[in-house]
Amino acid sequence: MSSAHLSTGRLNVGIIQKQARKQLLCLLEKCDGTKAIIWDQSLEGPIGLVAKYSLLEEHDVVKMYPLCGGSLTIPANIVNIIFITRPQLGLMDLIAENIHGEEGKRPRKEFHLFFVPRKSLLCQKKLQNRGVFGSFTLIEEFKCDLFPFDNDLLSMELSGSFKEFHLENDPTCLYQVAQAIHGLQRLYGKIPKVTGRGPAASKVWKLLERLNREEDENKTTLIQSSTIEHLLLIDRSVDLLSPLVTQLTYEGLIDEIFGIRYS
Repeated sequence: MSSAHLSTGRLNVGIIQKQARKQLLCLLEKCDGTKAIIWDQSLEGPIGLVAKYSLLEEHDVVKMYPLCGGSLTIPANIVNIIFITRPQLGLMDLIAENIHGEEGKRPRKEFHLFFVPRKSLLCQKKLQNRGVFGSFTLIEEFKCDLFPFDNDLLSMELSGSFKEFHLENDPTCLYQVAQAIHGLQRLYGKIPKVTGRGPAASKVWKLLERLNREEDENKTTLIQSSTIEHLLLIDRSVDLLSPLVTQLTYEGLIDEIFGIRYS
């Protein structure tokens, strides 16, 4: 999907794509030489909406692999191995296995880790416990909260958020949502009217208010003339039946049978 298409809606979401692309390329430029990217499989598709493989090739990305356990098979001419992943503890075990599998191989690789969207102290502690934390040359954040699917559709791609909040009592996803909305306000101005329904929506609003207060205390001014007039927060728990309804359009039936992702 082109940036031009994303700029045709009432809200120019092409700005989000350009900002994320610029940040990703800046991170890649910190790793001098040829590169192989090891993707958290849940991110490969969404990040493809921000930067196509052809663009990554222009910045010395030679190979891309899905993140899985065991040893890697990396060509000898590749200097940098870059892990791009969500901050999830289970994925840290896979990364540790990959790095241990490269120990003793020549020529020696440089390892880098980019967390999406933010670093996690628990994940870094996990890497320390697995004995690989010191193997990384760079540990950075790729602060991409929202992925543009269309000129009127953005997604955070947090597929496990409902289970995490309602079953595991883990509110991390709500903080990520608040951070994403706060990022929108930095680009498009502070949203003047916010309404919502449901306990999770209420918590997101409170977190957003706290972020706004912190912004004011730090003397950082958001754009005052907002492009977004009204934010509506709806908790999934308010309507649990809609996801169970059969889709009745041709595209919906294709999605039901084959699945449509990232396009």
